[in-house]
Amino acid sequence: MVNNSVKRHAFLLVGFSMLCGLLLSVAVVSAWSGVSATSAQTAALWQPVFSDTFDSLSPVWTLYNDMTDRYGWDVEPYTRTLGTLVVMDRGLWCAGGGSVGSTQAWPTGTYTNNLEVWAIAGPFTPTGRVWDMRLRLDVQNRVAAGDSLFVGLSDDPHNAFGGLFLSVASTEWQQISWSTKAYLNRPVWIGLRFASDGQEVAAGSLVDNLVLEFNYGSKTYLPLVRLDPTPTPTPTPTPLPVYVDDFDDPASGWPTGTALRYNKWCRWGWDCHEGYEEVAYISYHSGNYRIDIPVSWQGGEGNVDTWFVWPAQAAPLPGYVGALPERYCVEARAKIANTWENYQPWWAHWGVIFGANETMTELYTFQVNANHNYGAVRYHNYQYPGNHQPLDGTPINVEIPIIPWCEDKNGYPCDSLLIPTQGYNTVKVAVRGQRVDVYVNGVKLATGDIPDMPRAKIGLIGGSWEVTPVDLWFDYFRYDATCPEAQ
Repeated sequence: MVNNSVKRHAFLLVGFSMLCGLLLSVAVVSAWSGVSATSAQTAALWQPVFSDTFDSLSPVWTLYNDMTDRYGWDVEPYTRTLGTLVVMDRGLWCAGGGSVGSTQAWPTGTYTNNLEVWAIAGPFTPTGRVWDMRLRLDVQNRVAAGDSLFVGLSDDPHNAFGGLFLSVASTEWQQISWSTKAYLNRPVWIGLRFASDGQEVAAGSLVDNLVLEFNYGSKTYLPLVRLDPTPTPTPTPTPLPVYVDDFDDPASGWPTGTALRYNKWCRWGWDCHEGYEEVAYISYHSGNYRIDIPVSWQGGEGNVDTWFVWPAQAAPLPGYVGALPERYCVEARAKIANTWENYQPWWAHWGVIFGANETMTELYTFQVNANHNYGAVRYHNYQYPGNHQPLDGTPINVEIPIIPWCEDKNGYPCDSLLIPTQGYNTVKVAVRGQRVDVYVNGVKLATGDIPDMPRAKIGLIGGSWEVTPVDLWFDYFRYDATCPEAQ
């Protein structure tokens, strides 16, 4: 039995494929169809299966709050204008639940950045053979740019939903209707998902007068044909997860600990371990994921060297198997926590890994640095936790530019105002097949062409160049195969 308990959950969105047949020989067979003698007869075949005016929260809904239980869906009062009358009504609000949301009121309250909340109702089981199904609802979609409401159906609420993304802001009520034949003749669930990015926020989505209808059709005899032999079925598509980590939970699965790198001079001292030196410390810290690279001991005891350290950390995506899809977005927000002035630490850099092989030896990254630069860089034969390619030309840690670091002929940045040294910056990569679009702080900056990019891993990277210490704090990481920038 589905109840309205509040849970945390990671959902997967899957694209659905359908096989098409070719005509070869004709036979008359019995079939179901929505076509009937009169339009009035067809219209009468739509039967409401579930309706909700949200006067109170129905027990058929299960609500999934954000990972910190601060926001979620809940029934909220609002006023609606009917002609000259203003009446009190109730609707389901994406930011009305949780410890913070429950203290707010529509429409003065707001959702937060990097939010993902679900409301799921079902199952609803057909009593006969279904020809079509339709979901109708009223929506007031007060969203900021980059945020959206997803409305859909599924025959497996823990695996796949298909439906509509509503990302256009409106303070007026919209009547939404969506029909599909993807889930016929089996139990179906309704799904409402609200998601926000790391930029501006607004009141969010308010839903009312939701109706699920089945069309049982009419029995007719139609000429159907069949192609022999039967085409090979399309392989089951890889699940497409939507994954967000704000690093408030130190058990969320990212790698932590000490990063060691071989140094032939490292034989003694508190940070030497039989030829390996401690060059970075990775941890959860104050609601951030932290990469801390200590001061260089170049020339000091043991000749310990913490130059050119950039640990690459793979995101622990939950529940996905196989290669990543053709289209998705990877986004992160971070700051250089120990900067003391503009450009310092010199060339300290960080960013996202938007593609990597299974062993994390081939990395495709997009990064920004303390010098206000941005660039997409491939690391060929990368060796953890990073270093420059040796002067003797050994092909390890080879840096290959995809989108070269943005500098003018004098070495100054292209836009010093877009990427401040101090404070947080947000980077995003939208992967579209072999094309990638790169964004910094919401501004699209360039497009790269990358044939044969590996799609086994994604994650975070960052560290030092020739100046340490460097202390990087990552505020959140987001992977989204449903992002509009990649569609």
